[in-house]
Amino acid sequence: MSIWQKGLSGVYGGISGAYNAAGGVFRGGSDVIAAAVNGAFNQAVQATGVVVDSATAKSLQESARNVAVSAGQIGKYLVDVNGDGKIDSDDIRAAAEKAGFAWNKIDRDLKSALIAGGVAGIGVNTIPFLGQAIAVPAFVVTTAYFFLVAKLNNLKK
Repeated sequence: MSIWQKGLSGVYGGISGAYNAAGGVFRGGSDVIAAAVNGAFNQAVQATGVVVDSATAKSLQESARNVAVSAGQIGKYLVDVNGDGKIDSDDIRAAAEKAGFAWNKIDRDLKSALIAGGVAGIGVNTIPFLGQAIAVPAFVVTTAYFFLVAKLNNLKK
């Protein structure tokens, strides 16, 4: 399974966790973010095969919730700024700075996760009708998933 297939699986796990936690209706709020992050965490643990103790799991999930909230703020400004037809680090950097984040202060793993999330968010945005409604949630969950994968892989070392 490729990294993108694993990532999409993580996104699906996160979004379905959020959907189920919201009683079958997508709603905003910290409970939905927590459910999405928990789903993404479970998928990331499964994808990496890393075993973590409960304190580490709790810490990673809290960090990922913060990442998800930040990604939601950044996602509101995410567009193809330079007009090259793709979402890349320049576009993510511009969106992060517009949302009030200093790009040079952002963790390397988070930068990579934001770029992966941007690709997923813009990818689903092309789906007629539904795409625009789920672009930012897909960006948020994908970013949290890839952030968790990076942090879990760092624990292997």
